[in-house]
Amino acid sequence: MASPRLKIAVLHRTFRRDAGGAEAYAVAIALALSESHDVHVFAQEMDNSLNAVTYHPIPLFFKRPRWLNQLWFALSTWWLTRRGFDIVHSHENTWHGQVQTVHVVPMRCKSIEHLSLFQRLNMRFKFLTSPRLWTYAVLEFFRFRLQPKRFWVAVSKPLQMQLQKMQPALPLGQLLPITPGIYPHPPHLNRRDESPQFGGTQTSKVLLWVGNDAVKKNLVTVLAVFAKLDASYRLLVVGKAHPTKPWQDKLARLGIADRVSYLGVVSNMQEVYVSADILLHPTLEDTFGMVVLEAMSYGLPVVVSQAKYCGLAADLQHEANAIILPNPLDINALTAAVVNLSVPSVYAQHRQAALAFAEQHLWSDAAKQYDTLFQQLAAQ
Repeated sequence: MASPRLKIAVLHRTFRRDAGGAEAYAVAIALALSESHDVHVFAQEMDNSLNAVTYHPIPLFFKRPRWLNQLWFALSTWWLTRRGFDIVHSHENTWHGQVQTVHVVPMRCKSIEHLSLFQRLNMRFKFLTSPRLWTYAVLEFFRFRLQPKRFWVAVSKPLQMQLQKMQPALPLGQLLPITPGIYPHPPHLNRRDESPQFGGTQTSKVLLWVGNDAVKKNLVTVLAVFAKLDASYRLLVVGKAHPTKPWQDKLARLGIADRVSYLGVVSNMQEVYVSADILLHPTLEDTFGMVVLEAMSYGLPVVVSQAKYCGLAADLQHEANAIILPNPLDINALTAAVVNLSVPSVYAQHRQAALAFAEQHLWSDAAKQYDTLFQQLAAQ
């Protein structure tokens, strides 16, 4: 017997693929579920070309302060979804929704043990005097409050472990990992077999860095590594992040600024992936790292931080399908990884391993896990 068609409310302030990893995750799951369910999206910013779902715009009265907008979004979506839906699926810091998908590490999970006494006291003072931190803390408290008919979904296994540690009383069956996926696409030839783009040549080796936050995604270390490499390398920088003025000046002094291309936000990442050779992702904070999985689906060998910093690394194997960095700030280790992957035989092995790994992680599989969960909840 076919499963019943459900009416599902999806809560996410920004419903666009190009806004970031969490946003792309929400869009992919909602679109996949819309093939068999009625999906209603409550958002403040959205891509109206995604017409497989029904939109419910939430007014954006104030972008700043963000905490006030977060509180407004939580209140308004609670009121609008309090009845009439079989499932309320929240990707945001809200107190309502039977399914809560957690994309970032909650405040309570962030350790301050490594900080000095002065830094700890300063953080506690900020917390006591900050309406922003108070708002997020209260929303988190109610979001993770134990309820018999609520499930929490972590987007990576390391994040699942952190949430379990934060809330030990949480039943194991109510905290699930559902990791991101990729869309299947025909196998692409690598850049050397196609017309070079973005200023590359058939003989140059093109490195790729993608991110909107230069600090968290550790762009400075990538630039330091690039400065040590020879003239056969090029670097593509994609996203809102941009190197600081001192770094731009340093690259110019070293005479390598012309080998770095800043592409900004790119709507069609396929063109970028097939133009690059190696993805560098020495992130300092990434609960999963969707860009890594996407790059692997196009056959790019990848260098990533260990699972403490990049959630996807928990599923990867060092030197089998990725180069995993114990310390993402280690310039010498990252440089050595790039040089090693530039060896044709090593490159070919990692390219095939990357493709094989990515093929095992599809959005359709992730959506099936959500469908099973939603049907279970609706039947209660």
